[in-house]
Amino acid sequence: MADPSNEVCPDFNGDAYTDIREDISRATGATQEAIVLRLSQSWTIGHNQRVDEWNQNRERELADAAEADRARAAQEDEARAQQEAEDERERVEVEKKKPKMNGFNDRASVGDTLAPRPSQYATQKLNNFEYIELWYFSPDGCKEALRTARSVADDFGLTRVDDQLTIRPAYAFKASKAAVADHDLPFSTFLRSKNLFLMQLSKAKWPQTHIDALSLFFWRLENHSIRNHSDLGDLVVLHYASRVRQDWHDRLKRDEAFNIAIINEILLRSINEELWDKVRSQNFATVRFS
Repeated sequence: MADPSNEVCPDFNGDAYTDIREDISRATGATQEAIVLRLSQSWTIGHNQRVDEWNQNRERELADAAEADRARAAQEDEARAQQEAEDERERVEVEKKKPKMNGFNDRASVGDTLAPRPSQYATQKLNNFEYIELWYFSPDGCKEALRTARSVADDFGLTRVDDQLTIRPAYAFKASKAAVADHDLPFSTFLRSKNLFLMQLSKAKWPQTHIDALSLFFWRLENHSIRNHSDLGDLVVLHYASRVRQDWHDRLKRDEAFNIAIINEILLRSINEELWDKVRSQNFATVRFS
């Protein structure tokens, strides 16, 4: 529909309307001037109505278009906000997975001594709260870790850390062929090894209660009176430490662990008798076949 405001009133006094004027004049007896005036007034009334309707329809169309624009803008804003939120979540996840570098004390220098570094195999065992022989924390174990890291630096494998596959050096998965059981260590090496072992527990973020229990466990064995009252005292302590610590880890996995710091004197005496029986058997065999 065209805009009626552009319409022009017809010339009712023109020749095109002569017949209409005469018909109206015969029917009503009105003069030509009155008929032209009446037709013009009638057309004007209709014209104004059409203009009003046009304007109202136009206003409704403009209002509907504005409402549609607002609705579309709101949808776009919502979609943009959702996308920004999703982008932010993805950014946070990426940040979580990125390696973090801690700061440093710009007033402190390196210490006077450097602690030996155990192998990645041993470190991984501690990170997983698993049993590991103390040999890995001995001077020989740390020296072998350094040699192995240099010789197989380009050999890598896959491991799962925090539900993600991670590339690690292959030697981080392999136990050392040179490793020995705790009870086969020289007693002085046992004491040195447990010190580094306890230090590494803190770095591996073990619960402090477990670290304290192990510290007290080793201290009580190191200072146990059996070392002074038996010629096999050191060997008895080594066997006790080796067996009890292995059993403690086994029970931790089953959620049945005991307080390792409490020394079982009955078990200690039993191990002492067991080792003395072996000595007596060996001496008997030596005498018998000599």
